[in-house]
Amino acid sequence: MSSLLVQQHSTAAPASRIRLLSARRLIVKIGSALIADAETGEIRGPWLETLIEDVVRFFARGQQVIIVTSGAVAVGSTHFNHLDRCLRVEEKQTAAAIGQVRLIRAYEQSFERHGFGVGQILLTRQDLDNQHRRLNAGSTLQQLLKVGAVPIINENDTTATAEICFGDNDRLAARVAQMVNADVVILLSNVDGLFSEDPHANPAARLVTEVRCITPEIEAMAGHPLARYSSGGMVTKLMAARIAMDAGCEMIIASGNKSYPLAAIENGGPSTWFVPLAQAHAGRR
Repeated sequence: MSSLLVQQHSTAAPASRIRLLSARRLIVKIGSALIADAETGEIRGPWLETLIEDVVRFFARGQQVIIVTSGAVAVGSTHFNHLDRCLRVEEKQTAAAIGQVRLIRAYEQSFERHGFGVGQILLTRQDLDNQHRRLNAGSTLQQLLKVGAVPIINENDTTATAEICFGDNDRLAARVAQMVNADVVILLSNVDGLFSEDPHANPAARLVTEVRCITPEIEAMAGHPLARYSSGGMVTKLMAARIAMDAGCEMIIASGNKSYPLAAIENGGPSTWFVPLAQAHAGRR
């Protein structure tokens, strides 16, 4: 194992948690498998409420949180009543249009119980590649945070084509972090982090708790999506990590399967931290 990796239960974890507590601005990305029930496609309301309580706690101590959420297609697919097969492109886009409404309503209702409003932003890769659009999106995010509304971001699946889409929200979260000078990106998924091998195939696989450089050895550890609606997997998470680290932003991969997933990270739960060589802000153009 490379010296660039620090294994689970190392002394680096407490320092990383301290960095999380001191982060000024965080991006929290939520995978489809977390917010949508795998069997029914319905939104997992009780779990979502615990996540919102975590986010509200971050705001209460002066931190800012932007949420990048997946799940629109999974939630909207219930309208077609055939979850047992893959949807065609036009069906996915229709499901995204239906599911996004349900998704943003769930976030809005949960945050309203804690006195927060929300603002919805739908983006494509083209929006972030174009300087004028990127500046407009960044300005809107800044204003939402200024007025106390929680930004909820998703890819605009109803208009995106293969040429202009991200195809996964891992990289979208990292690009948003670049755009708003975030300090930490947290990718909540259905895995504890990056493992030396596929833990489903090899129970003896080791959790990598810290990565300071994405080497070919690290890239070789990436696997494939496990959930029906996941478009990412570890490959896209490593792509996101490279984007974040190049911008001087730390990134975390952790499981969101448990209640209060952000509190679990703070309390030392399993996770993989990607730590840039440059400090946040110093690595940005």
